Amino acid sequence: MGPFGRSLDFVHDFNYMLYWVQNNSAGENRFMVEVYTGWVQCDIGILKPTQHFQVKSFLPVGSGRVRFYSTQDSASPGGIVDKTVVASLGAVAPFEDEANVFAVDGADVSLEAQSFPGIAGSPLCLVLNAKLGMLNTKMFNYNYSVHVYSRPDQNYNNTLIPTNQRPAGGENPDFDPPG
Repeated sequence: MGPFGRSLDFVHDFNYMLYWVQNNSAGENRFMVEVYTGWVQCDIGILKPTQHFQVKSFLPVGSGRVRFYSTQDSASPGGIVDKTVVASLGAVAPFEDEANVFAVDGADVSLEAQSFPGIAGSPLCLVLNAKLGMLNTKMFNYNYSVHVYSRPDQNYNNTLIPTNQRPAGGENPDFDPPG
């Protein structure tokens, strides 16, 4: 448990859409666009001093489901050609009448190998990496919008993962072990 009595559990409210885009009328340069939008409930608080955390969350394609990408192409794993990411503050509250800071200092999406209980191997999954900065603040959630552009010839699998899973390697603002 953290200093404010609650462990860091990520809860998503999300939308996922899949589009096929064709660059010209001859059918060349066709690619897939995945659109992920939603918010991540983080419910964390920091008093002093100003602290920055790298927080990780899976991008879901359904309730309890994430996409496992193939590793066939080492130049662009999962066939991902490009991506865009926007993350912003959702709900925050000050702790004291003193100065406070609350920020999403940066965000990106990466394809990372993960391990899950009961699932063989280390599948590649999309992970949202958000850098949060806080001082005398409680942050309840942050919002995201992610577009992933990939080649259509790639293999992927939408897989149900065990409940309460977080990506490996993120910092935990409640001072529990990372991951």
